[in-house]
Amino acid sequence: MRQVEGQYEFHRLALSWPWHSWWKPLLTALLGFVFYIVFLLVVVVAGMAAAILSPTGVDPYLDALTELDLSNPVTFAFTLVSLILMIPALALAALIMGPRPLGLLSSVAGRIRWRWLAVCTGVALAVFLASLVVSTGIGFLLPEESVPAPAQQDTSILLVMLVLAVLAVPFQAAAEEYVFRGFLMQAIGSWLRHPAYAILLPVPLFVLGHGYDPLGQADVALFAIFAGWISWRTGGLEAAIAVHAINNMTIFVLGAFGLVDVNSTEGSVSGLIVSALTMGVTAVVIVRLADRRGIDRTRTVVALPVLQPAGLHAVHVGDGHRPHGVHSSSAPAYPDAQPWVRTRTRQPTAVPPEAPAGPPLRAPVAGRPARQADPAPGAAPAPARAETPDQDTGRPAGPPAGPPAGPPAGPPAAATPAPARDYDADRHPSGPAHPGGPGHPTGVPHPSGPAHPAE
Repeated sequence: MRQVEGQYEFHRLALSWPWHSWWKPLLTALLGFVFYIVFLLVVVVAGMAAAILSPTGVDPYLDALTELDLSNPVTFAFTLVSLILMIPALALAALIMGPRPLGLLSSVAGRIRWRWLAVCTGVALAVFLASLVVSTGIGFLLPEESVPAPAQQDTSILLVMLVLAVLAVPFQAAAEEYVFRGFLMQAIGSWLRHPAYAILLPVPLFVLGHGYDPLGQADVALFAIFAGWISWRTGGLEAAIAVHAINNMTIFVLGAFGLVDVNSTEGSVSGLIVSALTMGVTAVVIVRLADRRGIDRTRTVVALPVLQPAGLHAVHVGDGHRPHGVHSSSAPAYPDAQPWVRTRTRQPTAVPPEAPAGPPLRAPVAGRPARQADPAPGAAPAPARAETPDQDTGRPAGPPAGPPAGPPAGPPAAATPAPARDYDADRHPSGPAHPGGPGHPTGVPHPSGPAHPAE
C-alpha cells in the first residue's frame, strides 16, 4: 500500500486508491472480458432453451438474430441485453482488481450523484426536444436530407418496443459510458496525466462499435468527445449517461412509431451540424448548472496518520502495588496528593495520630518541680492541687520538691484504624473520624520564676 494525498480529477481517480498498480487496469480489462463472455453464453443458452420450448420453435428467433433488424423486438431485446451485460462484468472485475470503492468508476464522490443525474436528464430532454424540432424543420426544407421512414409497427410490437426503449435503453447507455468513459478514461489517466489523452484515446474504440458510414462515424466521434469532456468537467458520468440515454431513447421511441429508421447506417451533413449544435448547447447549460450548484470536479484524499501504540501512563497505587506493565520507576502524576486521590481504589489509608499542638516542653530547671505527665488518652485529667501562699514571699507555693508523684501513664495508645468508607450508602461521606489525641490537659499553672516578682 502506498500513501496517497491530494486532489484527483475524474480521469485520475484510479490513483486515489492506495493499492493501485500500473498493471491492474490491464488485468481488470482481461477479467472483465472473460466475465462478459461467460455472462453472454449464459444468456444465449437460456434464450435458446426458451425458444425451443416455445410453440414457434427456434427458427424464427434464429432468423431474427441473423438479420440484425433493430425494429424486431427479439433482435432489439437481445442487443440491449448483450450490451447491458458489460455492467456486471466490469463491476465484478473491478471488485477483484480495483479500484475501490467501486463507485469511483461513477464519480469523484465514489457513487452516482442521483440528484445531479436527474438535473442532467432534464437538461438533455429539453435540449433534445428542441433539436428534434429543428431536425423536423430541416426535413421539410431539405427533403433530400430526410430519411424515409419504414412502415409503422402494429400495436403489440409498438408496446414492446416502447417498453424496451424506456426501461432498457438507459441501462444500455450507462453500460457503454461505464466502459468507455469510466474504466477506459481512468485506466489511461492512471498512465498519462493530461486529460486530453483520457478523453481522445477511447474515441476510436467507441466509433468502431457503431457500424456507420463516415458521416455517421463522425457524428459518433463527436458525441464520444463530448461525453469524455463533460465527464472530466463535471467529475462524473452522470451528464454523459443522461445525454446518451436521452439520445438513444429518442431514436428508438421515434422508431417504434415508424418516424425514423433505426437500422439506418448513413449519416448526413445536416444531421452532423444538428448534433454539433445540440452537444454544444447541452455542454454550456450543464457546465453552468454544475458551477452554480457547486458540483465537485475533484476528489480530495487526505493521508491517514501513522498509528502509534498508545504509551502506558504512570499509575500509582496506594499500598505499593502497581498494575501489570507499569515500570516501578514511574512516578505518580500528582506526588503531593494523598494516596486515595492518586489511585483508582477507594479504600482510605489509616492516618497516624498527630502530636499535640502547643509550645514544646522545656527541661526541668533545678529547684523546680517537673511538669506533671499528661494523662493517657481517654483518661480524666488530674485535678488541680490547691496552692498555699508562701509566708515569706506571699506567692503561691510550688509543688513539693522531689520526684513526681508517680510514673507517667505511658505512651499514647495506638490509634485504631477507621472502618472502610461505604461509598454506596453515601457518595459524600464525612471521612473517618480522627482518634482522640492526648488533648491539652489543664495541668498545674506555670510558677512564676524569680525574675518575675508578683506585683
